[in-house]
Amino acid sequence: MRSNLIAVILFVLSIILIAGFFFITPSFMQTNGEYKHFEGSEVSFDLAPTWTVYQYDDPLKTPFLSSNPNEILLNPVNSSQYNYVNENLSDVTSNNTVLNTSTTNATDVVIVKTEITKINKLPEGITLDNAYQSDSLYGIMTGTGTFNMISNSTFDLNGKTAHQFIYEVSDIRYQDTWIEANGQYYRIQSQAPISVYNDAESTFNITTHSFTIK
Repeated sequence: MRSNLIAVILFVLSIILIAGFFFITPSFMQTNGEYKHFEGSEVSFDLAPTWTVYQYDDPLKTPFLSSNPNEILLNPVNSSQYNYVNENLSDVTSNNTVLNTSTTNATDVVIVKTEITKINKLPEGITLDNAYQSDSLYGIMTGTGTFNMISNSTFDLNGKTAHQFIYEVSDIRYQDTWIEANGQYYRIQSQAPISVYNDAESTFNITTHSFTIK
């Protein structure tokens, strides 16, 4: 009888401990009016309600995630949000293969995403004025003639100077934004196939223009 009572007490205590563990875990994802909001210890930003921050939207994983990650991935909750095809392949590459398709879904699904990266140091010879050239693929892209700069601009981003480059590589358009703060560099790189970029651009801008470094 006593052993049964001890077992029940231990079971109840374990439930309380587990519940307490998740209760005191910080909530990285919040609601900010019509948008979702990510709040970390170093950066914060908004994102479209139809998008998610990889893993940070999962309450079972957030207790084990860093509040100061070096890399953050944002993408649509529904992988089919951006697609080409309604019964016909309307957007294909020059060799008739579907552009940038997902390997886990139908051939009409395309990859649209935003990656936020914290970088400690830029390579030698690279500054914020040409930060896009720090990409390891830049030499390959320019060598093959597939790199096309669309625009190069600077603007104030919540008190910091942001350098933004919009360029195309083959059939993909990138919005590549760099900020220096607190002795480090932050890169917000969004990408979408050229044919759906205009549909995704406003979503990219929600995150970029709300990005705040503490």
